[in-house]
Amino acid sequence: MKKQKFCYAAVTACVGLCSLGSCTQEEMAYQGEEEDISKLKVMTRTDDESSKPEEGKIYIFNQNNVCIDTISPSALRDNTPTRIKPGTVKLIAIGSNDLSAYNLPYKSTVTDSSIIKLNSGRALTDLILGTTTTTLEEGETTQTDITMSREVICLKHLTADNIPDDIIGTEIMVGPMYKNIKLNGKYTNDVDTIRIALQKDPAKEGKWVYKGDSIFSLPSKGAPSIILRLKTIDTTKEYTYQVSKPITKNHYLALDIDLREGIKTYIASSLSNPVWEGTDSIKYQYQKEDISNEVSVTHPEAGGRYNKYYVVSVDKSKRTAVLLRRKGASGVTNDSVLNAMLSSINRPEWSIGGWRLPTIDECKSILSTARIVDEKSVDLNYEVDPGTYYCTKDGKLATVTLKGNNTKRTLTENDNSCYSADYIFRPVIEISY
Repeated sequence: MKKQKFCYAAVTACVGLCSLGSCTQEEMAYQGEEEDISKLKVMTRTDDESSKPEEGKIYIFNQNNVCIDTISPSALRDNTPTRIKPGTVKLIAIGSNDLSAYNLPYKSTVTDSSIIKLNSGRALTDLILGTTTTTLEEGETTQTDITMSREVICLKHLTADNIPDDIIGTEIMVGPMYKNIKLNGKYTNDVDTIRIALQKDPAKEGKWVYKGDSIFSLPSKGAPSIILRLKTIDTTKEYTYQVSKPITKNHYLALDIDLREGIKTYIASSLSNPVWEGTDSIKYQYQKEDISNEVSVTHPEAGGRYNKYYVVSVDKSKRTAVLLRRKGASGVTNDSVLNAMLSSINRPEWSIGGWRLPTIDECKSILSTARIVDEKSVDLNYEVDPGTYYCTKDGKLATVTLKGNNTKRTLTENDNSCYSADYIFRPVIEISY
């Protein structure tokens, strides 16, 4: 068999991290050595000063759609050679400015429809994907181009003007947005909502602005709604605007909200194209009387009930609370099942991040104070069953076992636990209020 060198180049839209400069293309190229069948080396290049993806990973599939090899981020950085046998292969490339945010599928289990999952506590980053098929001929050098596409939108410029003085919290929500994307670029049916807290602008009275890092999201599922939520000590008011068209990938999203009194609601949207494929600039004004929702606020209290959830703890200084899932489940036998179940549960309104196992201290607090299910039970949402509950201690799996009844109960903790199909899975989630 003759030896072969394999070259790979990916031409993409610039993956600038919210830079306002123009961008044309990036290239990723693979240059092998003569003594190996095939090797891959990735380089990135842009002809402007916008940030480019620092990491990439490539999955190589045979004609039976079985992954026969991968080029890891470290291998790409270190120019580590990878041997590839001649034949027809499909390449799927994923690039980002921070691939550590993702729990990427393993070679042994990956398919082209594998979901690109986020690691716990991490947020979506700038993300590009590309796929191509090529045939590697024995004894020849093959060069393949992969056209990449950005799969996310980016939010950074968000303002709200003329906000009343008695407002203590301002939040913008955009949704529904696609929640998951597969390696092949297709979305799952799961949806999510972007929630962005604004801060008072000290330079201008009544103005609230977003001051954090760029926020990346998958595009909207259909035409989304944009909700302005204003919180006082006693009430929460919502103003809703229905966008007329979907928010598509590879666009910036700029939101400017103006709250007016005594005028008819005015809404205008426009599309311009200075960067990426463009910027969706949505500017709208709300009449103060045009409230889509107003509710009296009952603040959560630890050990109490809040929106049909048991309240584990409350941080009044941050206006956040930790809630317990309404019901428990069994059958969690390994990390993969645990992560799949955590990501599959719908999140309550105003949630921060995703579901997680309680810490061992949270678990002991729940099991020592929540009512135990018995013949007098009325609402199981706020009650717990006797049994062994999953939790964590110092990032490792742990358990707490509850025995007894509402008259007398005992708790036994295990700091270094293993999985069991009989143990109870009942996660918690943090919310803002």
